[in-house]
Amino acid sequence: MYDLIIKNGEIIDGSGKGAYMADIGIKDGYIKEIATSMDSEALKVIDAKGYVVSPGFIDIDSHSDFSLYANPRAESKIYQGITTELVGQGGRTLGPINRERLKDLKQYTSSYVLNKNEPNYWGWNSNMEFINLLEKKGIAVNIAALVGYGSIRVAVMGFEKRIPTKYEMDKMIFLLEEEMNKGAFGLSLGLDNSPDSLATIEELAEMAKVVKKHDGILAVHMREEGNYLFESINEALDITRRSGVKLQISHLKAAHPQNWGKVKEAIEIINKARHEGLDVHYDVYPYTAYESVLADVLPTWIRELSPENMVNYLKKDVIRKKIITEMIDPNSDWGNPMLGSSWNMIRIVSMKRAENKKYEGMNMEEIAEDMDLTPQEAAIRLLIAEEGVIKIIFFAMLESDLIEVMKQSMAIFCTDGLAVSPYGDYKDIKVHPRYYGAFPRILGRYVREKKILALEDAIHKMTLLPAMKMNLRNRGLLDIGYKADITIFDKDTIIDKSTFDNPHQYSDGIKYVIVNGEIVLEGETHTGKLPGEIIRM
Repeated sequence: MYDLIIKNGEIIDGSGKGAYMADIGIKDGYIKEIATSMDSEALKVIDAKGYVVSPGFIDIDSHSDFSLYANPRAESKIYQGITTELVGQGGRTLGPINRERLKDLKQYTSSYVLNKNEPNYWGWNSNMEFINLLEKKGIAVNIAALVGYGSIRVAVMGFEKRIPTKYEMDKMIFLLEEEMNKGAFGLSLGLDNSPDSLATIEELAEMAKVVKKHDGILAVHMREEGNYLFESINEALDITRRSGVKLQISHLKAAHPQNWGKVKEAIEIINKARHEGLDVHYDVYPYTAYESVLADVLPTWIRELSPENMVNYLKKDVIRKKIITEMIDPNSDWGNPMLGSSWNMIRIVSMKRAENKKYEGMNMEEIAEDMDLTPQEAAIRLLIAEEGVIKIIFFAMLESDLIEVMKQSMAIFCTDGLAVSPYGDYKDIKVHPRYYGAFPRILGRYVREKKILALEDAIHKMTLLPAMKMNLRNRGLLDIGYKADITIFDKDTIIDKSTFDNPHQYSDGIKYVIVNGEIVLEGETHTGKLPGEIIRM
């Protein structure tokens, strides 16, 4: 007797091949049989007539490690059909921990850890120890984890801007080895932020060699996605050439109007590297706005400081004048995102201080007018008040560029978001709609409506392709012997509903989500089950 049979579904198995009609038999969390017609008995039967049955979607670029501790139900991901997430992105993870530098780590991760959902004891020593805590609490989704390079560097060097000593380099390699030995899938870099941005190419290549030895992946949020896009891509490729590591470029884009159209040349650079034999992919989410921090508008030299030291500098009149001069300089060469952008393209996501809560959801042009300041002065004043960390959404990309990036065979789809819900810690925060809608938006807007991808191709980029990149040997495909991670959806109605003004809305069209053989979403209702596993290398 099977635990579950899915009958009459249109099977799109994740391989990229065409759809076919079949039934699926599930037992003990695995797919045991796929047949044209099954008459076997089962504890439960799902009639999937009229629906697509696919592997559960894999979110290869996720930050849910910062939210699952508070809400293990992972609704905004489950309602997208996501069953597995690769967390630990952008260099920032909640370990390893050096008790003497815990204050630095808390500053480094503060853009993701809300005061009210912060784990209340920080009792673990490594990132993988923290990830294991999630499994003990129970989680709705499967989790694989990277460790953040920035968190490793903070543990050893804090935010010091210098080349590590041999002892410090050996210590960072040791910490990375420890994480990999405990099951981490690789290393993430956030080269757009300090302290990751302080590292030399030699330092990063040495760390990447450790990842290569374990056959892990290196996920790189590049140093620049705008004015220095090509240089940033080549830097990431250089690390790969020196180390031989598998490279995953985090959400490829050409940001800000002065750089629109550059994606074609960016793709050519990456394709050339692939033809040389480098193992390179990138991920992409289906929106023309990205989420970051307000400090991005400041010159590079001030952003290299820790948030605390940055604020101390911003309080000095002479420093503020110097910064504003550089911010308004039309000939600045530090990658100023505002050279071709407008301040009304920057929207505030969240504020900590009560008196600034009124600015959540407003753009910087509106805020500057309310404060009777220039946008540059308003940004600095807010950063001082908010201890240097303010989440923003920057409307910075062109849809035709986005489509070009999505169409490529090396593109893997992602959310680059946290698992959240319309209740709880994030309910009042204007999060990016990708937290709720990325995968249904691809299948609804870009597959069904715009027809830029075949349905089978889109599902391949959500399932087997990321599984192959991550070395997940029994997920990402509907086949006998594979884990029963399955998403059932209506291809005629699936669509995102989350918006920038009203983000906390679940998508339409996902009917069932099955994780390790257990139904987590049934008839568009979360069952409350938490069958997710921690997947280790």
